[in-house]
Formats: sequence, structure tokens, C-alpha cells
Amino acid sequence: MKHSGCVKKIIILTISITANSAFSANKAASLRINNYVIPAFFVSALNQGMNVPVYIRYKGDVSNNRSEHKIADVVLSIKEDAFHINQIVLVDQPERTELSSTLKSRLLKLQNVSFGDGKRLDIADEVFLSLEAKSFYIELNVNREALVPAILPRTNMLGGSSVEGMTNVFNYTFGSYYNKLRNTDTSSSYFTMDNITAWHEHHINLNGSIYGIGTSYRTSEIYRAMYERDYDGNRLTIGMVDTWNLQSIASMSALNSSRIYGASFGNRSSTQIEDNTLSILPVIVFLPAAGEVHIYRDNRLLSIQNFPMGSYELDTSRLPFGVYNVDVQVIVNGQVVSKRNTQINKIFSRKSSVSGDLTWQIFGGSLEYNKANYHSREKFSIDSKETWVTGVAMAITQPWLSGVNLKSTLYGFDSTAVNESEASFIINDAFNINQQILWATDGSRRSISTLNFSLPQGYGSLWGSRQISYIGDRLLIQKDDAWSAGVTANLKKIAKYFGIFTVSNTKDRYAGSKYINIDYSQSFFSNRYASVSLRSGIQHYNYDDRPTIRNKYVNIDIAVPLSAWFSTGVSSEKGNILANATVRKSISDSAITQVGGTLSKRMTHKDENNHHSDDFSANGYASYETKYNAGNVSISHSSDRSSTFNMSSQGSVGLTKDSIALGKGNQTSGVMIKTGFANAGTMLANINGRSYPLSGQNNYISLPPYKQYKIELMNDKCSKDSVNVASGRQSKVVLYPGNVEVISPEIKQLVTVFGRIKTHDGLPFANLDIYSHTGKTRTDERGEFSMDIDKQNSVITMFLKNLSACETRLDLQDARGAIWIGDIYCQLQHK
Repeated sequence: MKHSGCVKKIIILTISITANSAFSANKAASLRINNYVIPAFFVSALNQGMNVPVYIRYKGDVSNNRSEHKIADVVLSIKEDAFHINQIVLVDQPERTELSSTLKSRLLKLQNVSFGDGKRLDIADEVFLSLEAKSFYIELNVNREALVPAILPRTNMLGGSSVEGMTNVFNYTFGSYYNKLRNTDTSSSYFTMDNITAWHEHHINLNGSIYGIGTSYRTSEIYRAMYERDYDGNRLTIGMVDTWNLQSIASMSALNSSRIYGASFGNRSSTQIEDNTLSILPVIVFLPAAGEVHIYRDNRLLSIQNFPMGSYELDTSRLPFGVYNVDVQVIVNGQVVSKRNTQINKIFSRKSSVSGDLTWQIFGGSLEYNKANYHSREKFSIDSKETWVTGVAMAITQPWLSGVNLKSTLYGFDSTAVNESEASFIINDAFNINQQILWATDGSRRSISTLNFSLPQGYGSLWGSRQISYIGDRLLIQKDDAWSAGVTANLKKIAKYFGIFTVSNTKDRYAGSKYINIDYSQSFFSNRYASVSLRSGIQHYNYDDRPTIRNKYVNIDIAVPLSAWFSTGVSSEKGNILANATVRKSISDSAITQVGGTLSKRMTHKDENNHHSDDFSANGYASYETKYNAGNVSISHSSDRSSTFNMSSQGSVGLTKDSIALGKGNQTSGVMIKTGFANAGTMLANINGRSYPLSGQNNYISLPPYKQYKIELMNDKCSKDSVNVASGRQSKVVLYPGNVEVISPEIKQLVTVFGRIKTHDGLPFANLDIYSHTGKTRTDERGEFSMDIDKQNSVITMFLKNLSACETRLDLQDARGAIWIGDIYCQLQHK
């Protein structure tokens, strides 16, 4: 009844507004339809056409409650003493209720149709409209076939770039090394760069390296120079590319490092964001009325989801990964109306829950083919040849088993056709198989098979692989004939004081090598003060007819609080017994983020005649990370009396029309935040849930492209600084490669100032109003006050009620957090 009253009030208010002119011009007579007398002013409104909401109801709903689920609006009128439907307009459904396409079509075709007395208008079998003339309540009664399941989207198309104008991202890595061996020393440096210039979704990428800097054999190489536009589900590339940028669906291993000048187009796009959190097979439920769906696993409640009447897919993104059965109960008005057992199929290793969509790419161009001869291990040759390349790649994922992924590339070059295909079968969450095949018209063949199996209840795992290949007449592939297998046993499942045992065996018949590895690890104890564990192992290596190499090691690992880790033990290397010690320490709130070192001391000598070796070897390293750069430094001394120094450093530069800023990342897009701090000051930028520190005048944060980011500026809880973001606190940006979004918020650095106002003769100034750019306060009886003041606008003005005033500027440039400024003497002047 409450709902009926609301409907009446809305309709009466609408009619009163729309029909006012009609009432004054021509007063219509009342009308009787279906034993109900419609007042004259309603009749006049209906003559012009009146919008009335339509509510949907399932025919199996036996409750007396009216539906509150609006599905459409109908334009209702009266002609020849009967109701008429002039038009039906379907409304958007935020609750994901979906009508069948057939029913939608029939409803939209209802134009100038007589409704008769309004009792019933048949639309389809067991689907009809009904009107209660007393309250003008229209209901669409449907059966289950009229409703289609509302499937959750598996993909989301990224919108256009939010960055205006042309921007540039320059990523670099610089490295250097120095080596000294007895009386010989060598040194060299290298520099790699990746530059992306972008305009909206278009970008040009230039990638290259310089090696041997500072030596006479310096070389440089350009690896990639291409134009790319990846937008709205389609990707186009043109220029000098590598095999991955030519097509990114399946393998093209026969080309290896060959250089390609060509073009590629297809629907393998980074703008199509695929979901991997939903079950590959949708779990559909039907609710005859608004209610709840309860999901149980082994009698444990996993989720409760609410839906209106209709057919829906359950949101399985909230459920744990794996393949398992659940019980699904549909509850309406506190009663279980249906229940069933179904399977949730969510494999963590599967990167997407999308199935049935074909991904494709076509490509072609000129090829600098590095042609090689691998027919013999003793005789190897390589030369280069100018030729052509063209091909097509395709991939599809099907919901068979727990997911089957198929992909293939068919391409031709240098009078040779090649097909490389791969099939991945996820049998369940414990067992998966992968098969890769290469076939070529020159007689080359290659097969790589792998399988992984996890034992039930965490008892361990098994894995194995087999690789075999045959060399044809022209392809650049190596001959292989190898297999490997391994097993991991979790002995803690048998007894809690046992550990984890792993054994693996690899044999390469073509290379004539055999490798056996045995490892055992066990945790002794772990508490708030330290954790102690054991690692031990044996390696057995044999190559052709050379003597067998056997190495052994036993290590005790000790981890203590404050991110420190220490390991000590003994090992056997080529018959020599070594004592080893390793230490690693992580450091927070410092430019140096981690330091570590290893020391090995030879305890016994197998070869007493070796006078050119030391009894010890050592190495140390340090990693650093600053606002503008990150990298690591290492130095080592080996037992053969050689010493080595290595250094590498990486960073990025963001460039826009008006600004330039440096950062420590190496992603191909980013945001530039102009905080404008003149002196010391810090705050945070929360970007998609991750916090980034901000300081100084300008900040550049390197971010992955093809993503939408929500950015919120906020105070740093670990800093004494306080800021007020007057404008630009929140931003939403979409970044493509080369995009640099500039955010220029209005930020006020606040300092909480405590002080005392005195008159020129030293008496406290009580009840004095104080104003600043950020607010106002008043002194107490002792003349004392406290207020937040903007460091950049630190002028305060003091007023008395008689309009006398004085003004002073506070020196807050070096102040942070809170400060006591002492006495301020004020000599009031009449304003």
C-alpha cells in the first residue's frame, strides 16, 4: 500500500503540471472503464498521453506484494473509451536484469495498441501486461524463458588517453664493470635507452644500446624503431621491429634475433583488459523474486549475494582460486526456493577467464635473416641474408576441462614455410600439460612437451619435460634430444619435524650431459626473535667423457627481526671443503635499501700444487633507490685471485611541453605531480591503492601503460608535515605508452603555530581575533593562540572589535609540523 500511494502521488503531480493548460481550456468529462470512474482531469491528461512506469513480475511469484522492480515506461492514453499504449521505452537496469531479445523486440513494437479495459494484454506465451486502473499500476508478468542470464563481462575496453598534447618518456640503464686478474685488468661500460614519444594513443618507440664505452671496441645497435597505435581493441605497428613486436600471439623462434622491417595489424590488443578472477564457466542462478544467494563449500559459507528477480551469473571473483564444488542456495523471503551443487573453475595460472574469442594478427615485411648451420657441434657457421617474411597468428581459449588454450603462427621466409603451434591443457587445479610443435618445409622439426602434477593435500608435486628437434636444410634451430624430470615431497605431511625433499634429473643426449640435483630443506623453529632452517644438497654433473663433478653443501639459515638474514654452512666443490657465510640486511627510510655479502674459506685442498689461488673468496653488494634514480653496486674477489667491480643504474625522464622531471622507474608512461614545495616537505600520492612519496617542486612517477589510474593526494602519516590540498586532490587518468599526465594541485603546506600576542608595553592581548589565509582564531585570556598557517602565505592579521588592527609576517620557511614562535608584539592601528 505504501508503494501504491507513492505511485499515485507521482502520477497526480505529473498530471497536474502537464495538463494544467488543458483543464483551463476544455474541461473533459469523467470516464468509466472496468468499473472504475476516471476523474475528468485524469481523462484530459490521458488524452494527451501520460508516462506510467512498468514493473516486472515473475508469474511464479505467489506473494501479494507489488513488484518494485521498474523495467520500462509506457505512454498511456485513452481512445474510444479504452486504454491505448502509444509507446514503450525500456529503461537501463543497474541490477543487470536482462529480457530476451525476442521479448524486447515485441515490447518495442507496441505502438498505438489498444489495451482494452487494461486487465490483460498478451505479448507472448505466458507473458502479458496488466493495468490496475485505480492506481495506474502496470505490471509485466513474465515466465522464466523471457529472462536471459545477465553474464558478467570478461573484458573491459580501455578508454582513450587522458593526456593532451605531445609527451615523451625516456628510460635508460647505465652500467660499468672492472675486472682485474693477476697482472691484467679490463673495464667497459654500456648504455641502453628506450624512448617513447606519444600523442594521445599514437607513439613512436626507439630502442637501442651502446656497448664498450671507454674502449676501442665500442659498438652501438638499434633494436627497435617503430610506430604503434594500440586502441579500441586493434593494434597497428609499422617500422623496424623484433619478432615479439611484429606479432605477440605465438612463437616465431625460427627467426631468433633477425631484424625485420615490416607492419603488423590485428586484434591482439593491450586495450582489451581481460578478467582472470571469474570462473571460466559461469554459474547461473534464477530468482523468482528479490532475494539472496548463499554459496557453501564443505558446509562453510563463502559468499552471500543479493539480486532482484531474474537470472544472473554469480560473482565468483570473490571466491578462492581452484577447481572445487560448491552448494548454491537461492533464498526468497527467508525460504530456500532452490539449491544445487556446481563447480567453480578458477585456475590461478590461467591469465584470463575469457573463452571463445579468436585473437589474430597478420604481418609481413623485409627480413635481415641471420642464417646459421647447427648440423654439427664442432662445425658452426652463420651469415646474413636479405629476404622477406609474411604470416598470420591466431589464438583461442576454450572452457574445455579447466581451460584449453590454443595458439599458432604460420609464416614464411627465405623459401621456407614454418608453423609453430602450442596447446595448453589445464586438466584441473593439480594437473596441466603443455605441448609445443614446430614444423617447416625444409624438414626441420621440434617438439617440447611438459607436464606438472600436484599431489593431493599438499604432499608434493611431479614435473617432467621432453625436448627433441631435427635440423632441416635452412632453418636457424639447434638439434636437441633432452629430457628432465623431478619430484618434490613434502615430508612434513608425514611428520611435522621433517622437511621438503626435491630430486631432479636432466639428460641431454645431443650434448652428452647428465645432471642430477638433490635438495633437502627443513625449518627447525621460528618465533618472534629468530627463525632457523637447514638447506642441504648434492649436485652430480657429467659431460661426455670428462670426469664426473660432485658438489655438496649444508647451510644453516638464520633470519632475525629488522629484515636481517644470515646463513652459514659448509660445501664441497671439486673435492675442496669450503666454509661459507652469507648475510643480507634490508634498510628502510634510507637511500640504500639493501646490503649483503658472502664469504667462503677453503678448509681443505685437493690440489696442493695450485699456487695461483687464494684460500678465500668474497663478494658484497648494495642496492640503492632515490627519488631520481635506482641501481646496485657489487664487488667480488674469487679464489683465482680475480677481482670484479660492477655498477648499474636505471631511471626515467618524463617530458611535456612545459615541464621535465626525473624518476627512478623504467615503465613507459607516468604522471608528473607538481607539489611546489619550496623547502623540506613530503606527502603521498595514492595510485590505485599503492602509495608513492612526493617531495620538492616536481615529482615523476613511472607507471605501466594501458591502464586507468585513480590518484589521490594525501598527508603522509609517517611525516611531521601537514598539507591541505585545496584543489586537485583526486584525479583519474588513462595512460598509453609515452603518455605523461601533469597534475598541478593547489597545495598548502601547513604549520601549526603556537604563540602569544602582547601589546607594545608587554601585556597579554586577550580576545584578539587573528586571521590568516587558512582560517581564523582568537587569543585566550593570556594572549596565547594556536592555528594552522600556510608556509607560503604566513601573514597574520589581528583585529579588535573597534576595528583596530596590526599585521605581521611569520618566518616559517624552515618550520615543519608544529612550532612555538614565542611573543608577538602588536601595536594596533585604527582602520
